Amino acid sequence: MEKVIWVKSNMRTIGAKEDDGLTEVNKYLEDGWKVKHISASAMGDSIISGQAYIVIEKDE
Repeated sequence: MEKVIWVKSNMRTIGAKEDDGLTEVNKYLEDGWKVKHISASAMGDSIISGQAYIVIEKDE
């Protein structure tokens, strides 16, 4: 089984309580899922914002 999770980051989320999506990723990893692929890029023209698509998988 595979899942794709989108995460985002910018200077405001560093040390903030804003949900960047990594909490969801960490939950799956703690439950035995493994990272299969990560694709990351900047968000538009921003030099301080980025996004990533993380593909996780779990053997059934």
